[in-house]
Amino acid sequence: MRLSIWIAGLLLCGHCYAEAQIRDTMLFLKKRPMLHNIVKVNLSSLALNNYSVYFERCLTKKISATLGVRIMPNTALNTTLVGVRVADLLQSDNNNDYINSNVNNQTFTLGVRFYTGHKPGARGFYTELYGRYGNFGINYPYNYTTGGKDYYIPVTARYSGLGGGILLGSQFMISRHILMDIYIIGAHYGKMTGSLDARADLSSMSNADKQLLRYDLEGLAPALNNKQIITVQDVDNSGAKGKIDGPFLGVRALGFSIGYAFGGK
Repeated sequence: MRLSIWIAGLLLCGHCYAEAQIRDTMLFLKKRPMLHNIVKVNLSSLALNNYSVYFERCLTKKISATLGVRIMPNTALNTTLVGVRVADLLQSDNNNDYINSNVNNQTFTLGVRFYTGHKPGARGFYTELYGRYGNFGINYPYNYTTGGKDYYIPVTARYSGLGGGILLGSQFMISRHILMDIYIIGAHYGKMTGSLDARADLSSMSNADKQLLRYDLEGLAPALNNKQIITVQDVDNSGAKGKIDGPFLGVRALGFSIGYAFGGK
């Protein structure tokens, strides 16, 4: 009987101690300072050889501002994880021009986030309104055959885009300072302009074949709403020149970043 009472007493004491520990932990979490600054690295963009870093600053308890920089050095498309998959899909069509292209870009993104939930700080589900500016480059090894002769025409495209969009996602703390940011779905729209240059010796090409080359170069980018994105202005013996004018479109989905939060008060 005494042993049973002694065991029951130990269990009661242990239960009370556990409740006290949980209560103290919850009180600490509730009273801990809100961390105002976050530095994040986008891990999902590494599949495209993009290096993306973001800084986020809390403006109020549930509103923050974000600034992002993304850099992709000149990279062969078929060396990225996504590019290898594209190469597999295009291999059946013997289309090696696209998969052997080199691409590069630099983008800058500025946004404002609105978080849900009662917990202070940049955590919970959010809606982000953002603007994005980007510079892009493509080096495309274009092989063109006409009149029984093959022409190698290296195409260089340079363009920039400016637009705005919306992003939905969720950000949550993993530990005291480490957090995870998951982009669920988002998109932006704006204006894109640039130039196209295709320098090659076309002196042996007839005028009729040069006109066909013009149409083929313009067809490298699909028309949207019956409007050509690429317009070739001139084709002569030294090659072709054109301009790029179209919508600046982009989708952000199923991405994730890891971040470090600091700077409480």
